[in-house]
Amino acid sequence: MNIVIKKLTPDLTVDYLDFFDNRAFTDNREWSACYCVFYHWNDEYQKSAKKPGVNIHEHNRNLAADFIRNGILKGYLAYVDGVVMGWVNANDKSAYERLDSKKKPDLWDDEKDRKIKSITCYTIAPEMRRKGIATKLLGRVCEDAASDGYDYVEAYPQKNIDNTQRNYNGPMALYEKSGFVLHRELEKEFIVRKYL
Repeated sequence: MNIVIKKLTPDLTVDYLDFFDNRAFTDNREWSACYCVFYHWNDEYQKSAKKPGVNIHEHNRNLAADFIRNGILKGYLAYVDGVVMGWVNANDKSAYERLDSKKKPDLWDDEKDRKIKSITCYTIAPEMRRKGIATKLLGRVCEDAASDGYDYVEAYPQKNIDNTQRNYNGPMALYEKSGFVLHRELEKEFIVRKYL
């Protein structure tokens, strides 16, 4: 199986949307409107999604396209035989609205002068899980983060999650085998880091 990892750029928007439209959640229709925009949502987006008559799929799909075009949504696509079969959302920690230090102070130390790459989500097509795609995506995130001068890569695997769909932050075992170390244990998640 030939897996090719590509950094998300505006010219790959069609591939990104095709993945979320057709393969990402074929086993979990409840989450099919995700388009991986959750960690970038703020109060304004929340209000616009709840307006009468709003189709949440269309809302989030358009939001994702806008975020990609404007350099807000970042990460990597995994192609298998030319078709996107996986995705990881990886960006500067400060770029995520949902990780803001005022909203989630427990995720922050005294890190003002650190450059941190955060991983918030993986989405792998159901038929392609457990084939090494997430490992390849994670490897590319770490490789590029090192080249881009980041101090470390940080992720937030959830505790006591057996359900693959709910384990979208990536399982602890994935990070451990990739050289991440436990930084802190919180009530519902761990903070793991790979120092570069």
